[in-house]
Amino acid sequence: MDETQLEAVIAASIQRQSAGLPVVENADVVMDYLLSPEFEAAAIVSTDSRIIFLDLSIGSEALGVPLKNLPVERFSQLVEQRLESADTGFAFGRWGEPRELYSSELFVKEPLQNVESRSIHMGVDLFCKAGTPVFAPLAGRVHIKANNAVELDYGPMIVLEHMTPTGESFYSLYGHLSLDGVAHISEGQQVSAGDRIATIGSAPENGNWPPHLHFQLILDLLGLGADFPGVALRSRQDVWLAMSPLPGMFFPECDANSLDGSESAKTTMNTLAQ
Repeated sequence: MDETQLEAVIAASIQRQSAGLPVVENADVVMDYLLSPEFEAAAIVSTDSRIIFLDLSIGSEALGVPLKNLPVERFSQLVEQRLESADTGFAFGRWGEPRELYSSELFVKEPLQNVESRSIHMGVDLFCKAGTPVFAPLAGRVHIKANNAVELDYGPMIVLEHMTPTGESFYSLYGHLSLDGVAHISEGQQVSAGDRIATIGSAPENGNWPPHLHFQLILDLLGLGADFPGVALRSRQDVWLAMSPLPGMFFPECDANSLDGSESAKTTMNTLAQ
């Protein structure tokens, strides 16, 4: 799909939203299933009871320093120190969060022009040690296995295709993996819930990030394949976050609201606090 075709698809999705329709066909059916009592997901990563949440939003100094343009070595060191101080091996990064971490041309809509860059995080991050196993939360099929070996991209990644009980497709994306950890996986392969599908990668192989999993729920890949974005334009966050909604149901060990770093969630919290 070229840029013109993608623009047409996004424009159609925006029109659907404006008309009160699901952002893509069958999105409402898929979400009804994911939010229903019958939905149950296996653990994607086996965490501990002391898992913490990292604020990586614009202007945050949760790690003690500004995060913009922070070198990966220093970023990794600060995350490790934060985990050690909390006596845990795991930390969540939030969905919908506006961030300044995305500094490469990969996140610029038109690299040769001074225009908006993508900044809205569309998945949930799970920071942990490199080599940590990653498991399939649901039965499905390996739809994509790729290595997006561009600075700050996904690095080694997998997309699984799943089905609702009534046959509607949806997808889960796993980014920043290790090449060795996905060597046993092939496109088209069937997996069961709880199967080991990958391990967490390390820099620079994982896209040059601190070791973590980027997990993303996707209702429709839009024909983008391995290039489906994990970060959205702020001006179009409503449509992109509707296509990759908050995947709190995949992390029952925590309150889904704690994973929501979106600007709408922050507005709601500020209103309730008044």
